[in-house]
Amino acid sequence: MLFTDKDLETKRQKEFRFYYPNPKQASFHKAGENSIERLFLAGNRTGKTYCGCIEDAIHLTGVYPDWWDGHRFNHPIVAWVASENYEITRNVLQLKLIGGYTSDGAFDQGLIHPSLILKKAMLSGVNGAVDYVHIKHSSGGFSSLYFKSYKQGREKFQGARCHLIHLDEEPPKDVYTECAMRLSDVDGVGQGRLILTMTPLKGYTEMMSYFLEQRVSKVRSEEITSVEDLQNEDFEIVRSDPEITINGKYYIQATWDDNLHLSEDTKQQLRATLKPYELEAREKGIPSVGSGLVYQVQESEFLIEPFEIPRHFACVFGMDVGFFAPTAVVFLAHDKDNDTLYVYKEYSVSEKTAAQHAASLMLMGCDWIPGVCDPAVNQGSQRDGEKLIDDYAKAGLALRKGRYAKELAVDNVLERIRTGRFKVFNTCRKFMEEWRGYSRDDKGKIMKGRDHLMNALEFAMLDGLGLARTKRQVEMRYQYNDRPRYF
Repeated sequence: MLFTDKDLETKRQKEFRFYYPNPKQASFHKAGENSIERLFLAGNRTGKTYCGCIEDAIHLTGVYPDWWDGHRFNHPIVAWVASENYEITRNVLQLKLIGGYTSDGAFDQGLIHPSLILKKAMLSGVNGAVDYVHIKHSSGGFSSLYFKSYKQGREKFQGARCHLIHLDEEPPKDVYTECAMRLSDVDGVGQGRLILTMTPLKGYTEMMSYFLEQRVSKVRSEEITSVEDLQNEDFEIVRSDPEITINGKYYIQATWDDNLHLSEDTKQQLRATLKPYELEAREKGIPSVGSGLVYQVQESEFLIEPFEIPRHFACVFGMDVGFFAPTAVVFLAHDKDNDTLYVYKEYSVSEKTAAQHAASLMLMGCDWIPGVCDPAVNQGSQRDGEKLIDDYAKAGLALRKGRYAKELAVDNVLERIRTGRFKVFNTCRKFMEEWRGYSRDDKGKIMKGRDHLMNALEFAMLDGLGLARTKRQVEMRYQYNDRPRYF
C-alpha cells in the first residue's frame, strides 16, 4: 500500500514524531513515572507550557512515542486544563491542544490531530472558547478534555475524579489543593497526575514554598504533651533540590539557555524590554519580588539564638485573624532599659474556631499577655448578635483593635534594625519564611497575600508597646489582690 505525503504527515502528527524534547523537557516527562505532582518552574519562552501540552495530548490519545519513559495511562482518561481566566485558557491551552478554526468550523494546527476529535461543546459567554472535547483513544473509547478557569473559584473544581490536570501559570492555593484531591485512586486504575507550568511572577508565594521547601523533623528527646511543645517541635525548613521526587512532588527549573531555539540576539532584545527585578523571574524562573523586598537588610543583623525572656521584659502579642488563611500571632518582648524589641514566639494555624485558637494561645502565655488584633476582626463574622472579638474575650484573651499603617510600621522596624534594637529568635521559622518573601509590586506598594505574621507584627509594633506587661507586674497584681484588706 502506497502512502501519500499527506498520509505520512498525518501519521507523523498523530504519533508526535515532530516533538524532540530538550533535556529539561525530557526530565520533566520522565519524572511523571514516580511523581504525582510536578512543577515546571521556568522563565518565559522556555517551552514549559508547550511541554505540558504535549504531555496532555499524548495521554489523551494514548499514543506514546518510542522514547517515552514517563507515566502511561492504558485507558481513556478525564483531563482538565486551566489558566487564570477563560480568555487565556482559550488563547493558550485550547489553541495549543486542539488548534484554531478552519473555514468550515473544524479544528486545525493543534497538537491533537483534528481527525481524533470526536465531539466538541462550546462554552457560552466567551467567544470561541470550548467547554470540552472528546478525543479518540488508542485503546478504544474516548478521553474527555475539559477547559477551565481559576476565576471559577475552588467550588467549581470539586467533586470530579480526574486522571490528569494541567494548570498553566500560578493558581490560587485553594484551587491547587482542590485539584490535587481530584487525583485520588477511587476507581482502581491508579493515582492521577497533576502538572503545573508557570513563571513565578507573584514572588515567593505559598505555592513556591509548597514545592521548593520541605519540613525535616529531627529526633525529639521527649514526647509532645502540649500545644507549646508542638510549636517548639525540633524541625527545620530546608530548600528542596530540583529534579528530585520527595513525597510525590517534583520540580524542575529552566532558563532561556535551555531553549535551544532562542537565539542570543533574541535574548538580548528580551532583556532590554524588562525591568531589572523582572529578569530573574522571566529569564530564569526564579521567583520575582516585585520592585524589591520590603526589608532589604541582612538577616545576620537581627536574627539571634533564643534565650529565656527575663521577667522584667514587657510582653505583648499582635494577631491577624483568619480562617482559611492562617490566624497568625507574633509575640514581642520589650527590653525597656535598652529599648530593644524581641520577636520570640509565633503562632500560625488555619481552619480553627476562635475558641480553639484561644485555647492554644492561652498555653503560650496569652492568659496574662495583652494583645492587639486586626481592626477588621469583626467584618463578616457577626453571629447571633455577637462578634468574633467577643469570642476571644470570653475565652480569656485581652484584645484591643489595632490600626492599619503598614508603611509607618515598616519604617519603625527598619529604624530599629539599623540601630540594633530589633531582634528575632531564629526559632521563629514561619515568621522568617514570610519575612523573606514580603515584597513590593512594580508600583512600590506592599503586596498582599502571604503576609499574616507580618500584619501581626505591625499591629503589635504600632499599638501594642504601650499595653505590654511584664510577668512581674502580673504576679505583683495577683499577690496584691490576694492580700486581706481592712476598711
